[in-house]
Amino acid sequence: MRTFEITEKEVAAAFREAESGEAKKILAALFCKEEMVKPTLDDYKTIRTYEDACKALGEPIFEDPNNLPNHIIALMKLETISRALWGRNFQPKPDGEGSKVYWYPWFALWTKKEVEDMNPEQRGALLSATASHGASAGFGFLHANFRSSCANASLGFRLCQETEEKAKYFGQQFIELWAEYLKFNFTVGNRLK
Repeated sequence: MRTFEITEKEVAAAFREAESGEAKKILAALFCKEEMVKPTLDDYKTIRTYEDACKALGEPIFEDPNNLPNHIIALMKLETISRALWGRNFQPKPDGEGSKVYWYPWFALWTKKEVEDMNPEQRGALLSATASHGASAGFGFLHANFRSSCANASLGFRLCQETEEKAKYFGQQFIELWAEYLKFNFTVGNRLK
């Protein structure tokens, strides 16, 4: 059996040179402590916290001098994270012709089994959602209509991503911020590791 000595500097260089996300995962699993993986705009999975997004973008961490409501602070943080997840080369642009698809995290508050096990009265209290006129999502504009259980997000894409995979990561990794932004009293599940 041969033994290899690898310095932290060499591991960091190999991590920077790795072209695929899989290669980076393998290097990280073999050599890196979690804190060694530096946030970068070149690999969205290195953005694991709001602070990581700020580091990757070179922006200061938001300090609230005005005591803004928590859901507004959460939205501001989600917008910063969204920009970091877009990466260095992606700049979303409005598309009046509807030829581009953007993805928005979607949250299921109940599992299919939980819904099936509900009695009719419990089912009547479920939240409803629609996507009228195509997929209207992402800007963070909420509209409550008829009662508090009907809301839609429309007009833009500041919180959308260019791939379904990124949108899923955005929703799962930052679930606590999403819950704070949406201000709905539900239990938050596990984040990605």
